[in-house]
Amino acid sequence: WRHYFGIDETARLVAWNDARPALTLQPVRWTGDVLRARLTAAGFGVREAPMRAGLQITAGGTAPRSPLPARLPGFEEGAFIVQDAAHALLCRYAAIPSGTVVYDACAAPGGKAAMLEWGGARVVAGEVRRERLGALIATARRAGVAIRVAVADLLSAPFRPATFGAVFVDAPCSATGTMARHPDARWRLTPRTIVRAAARQRALLAAAALLVRPGGLLVYATCSLEPDENGDIVSDFLARHAQFARAPASRAVPADVLTPDGDFQTLPQRHGTDGAYAARLVRAN
Repeated sequence: WRHYFGIDETARLVAWNDARPALTLQPVRWTGDVLRARLTAAGFGVREAPMRAGLQITAGGTAPRSPLPARLPGFEEGAFIVQDAAHALLCRYAAIPSGTVVYDACAAPGGKAAMLEWGGARVVAGEVRRERLGALIATARRAGVAIRVAVADLLSAPFRPATFGAVFVDAPCSATGTMARHPDARWRLTPRTIVRAAARQRALLAAAALLVRPGGLLVYATCSLEPDENGDIVSDFLARHAQFARAPASRAVPADVLTPDGDFQTLPQRHGTDGAYAARLVRAN
């Protein structure tokens, strides 16, 4: 990190990872104004999430700062889903056109699938581990969206080539962008962990490319801060797949979270969110 960010930014990143992250909510069945009013009336402190991407529970008020989501007003009614601002912005960045059938290839626990469906896409959610389907289905039901589910490994997905107008790959990764939520990761991760993750990410992205129809979108995403898992993966993919190119930069997110290549990147120490990365690629007609 000192190499990527410098000493001062690395110090801020480490401090961020040592602090408790705020609980961030994305309104779905209720508007943001209604959700804020109900939370405030129940005694919770509430503020706008960074870059206006959701609402955060804060210190203040009479209720606990970090309550269980199930105890918040509106949980049973599906008023919101729990999702950090970075991941909500990433879904906006994906900018999948309304009505497009999209395969969310690594979908559990389902927050991004629900937000993509809520935004107008028609989501087929794939998950290799059957035991994780319960959380995915529960998230979709609470959000009031109907998501089609497939128990499938992307590396051997049961679909014909060029089936989908878009494929979304939220690839398993080192998760260095979410260390504040998973503090044990700093003792589990090694350079070898990232090498293994990158090898799998390359395989997943190549497999996903086969499912994208001509003219369709391929969105690659991680919650990693490591170039080895982000831009390097995409550059390597584009060098090997001449039929794909970066799509025009999305205007659905602030310019501050776009890289010079037009990819999406949030950094905890700069943006006050989880770390997340995404690239939008388009297949030639």
